[in-house]
Amino acid sequence: MKLSPDAYSKAHDFVEKNARKIDRAILEYHFEGGSVDAVVESLTEYQNSDGGFGNAIESDLRLGASSPFATSVGLQYCTKIGLKADSPVVQDSIEYLLSTYDSEHDYGTFTFMDVNEEPHAPWWHLEEIAPPKESSWPNPSAELLGYLHRYSELVPDDLLEQMNRRALANLESSETIEGLYNVMCWERAYPTLPEPLRSMAFDKIGRTFKSMAPLTPETLGEIRVFWVAPTRDSILMMESENVYRLLEHEIGRQAKDGGWWPTWKWGQYEDVWPIAEKEWAGKITVGCLATLKAFDMIEGI
Repeated sequence: MKLSPDAYSKAHDFVEKNARKIDRAILEYHFEGGSVDAVVESLTEYQNSDGGFGNAIESDLRLGASSPFATSVGLQYCTKIGLKADSPVVQDSIEYLLSTYDSEHDYGTFTFMDVNEEPHAPWWHLEEIAPPKESSWPNPSAELLGYLHRYSELVPDDLLEQMNRRALANLESSETIEGLYNVMCWERAYPTLPEPLRSMAFDKIGRTFKSMAPLTPETLGEIRVFWVAPTRDSILMMESENVYRLLEHEIGRQAKDGGWWPTWKWGQYEDVWPIAEKEWAGKITVGCLATLKAFDMIEGI
């Protein structure tokens, strides 16, 4: 089963009419030979003078000020288009992550208390800032470590060594990873990690997927399969038939307007949620199309 030309056309039109500029630029990059510079230009609109990202680049987190989690989202875009360490966007992002990393407790926090002052999803509300429990450490610390290794020439060696030891302790703390959001953080990180961290992360992700097999739309919940298996190189491809079934299921979830919409609600800030919901729909639709293309599941493309 593949996405039909008519369904792709509707999805493309949906993105053009509804998505943010950054996600339209990503669609053009993947499908129309769009330039890296166009993506970077859109991306810098979310970057603050301190080098970090904010300004609702994470649509559920409307905070204008920078946060490590929002900066990880910015670096996800950088990774998609292959930006190198000589990019000012990357350099400023890494400098921000280094300035906010809690080296005493060895973790990167999601965000800071000012998140409560602006509209946000309820799961982003903070009561305090404190080191995470071991099972929660990977989100976002493992992903942040991956970016610091990707751009290691910008990072002090002693800090990387310290973070590597902390990551190793986390990998050794349990047989599997608790929760798919933590899995996604490790999966984004592992390709750039040094040995033995890389192999250990790969093995632990694999054990976790096997313990969950087969994944179903019900067990995924609000998580889309193309978040955990965006390409054929994804670790979940050890269950390749399952991945293809889930992608076929996603094809069937396309809305009549051509988009793919989030399945969650905030239940608060009812004047702002529709804005965030539409932003999510644009981003989710682009992500779905990019993965379907990577899996040769769009007719004629």
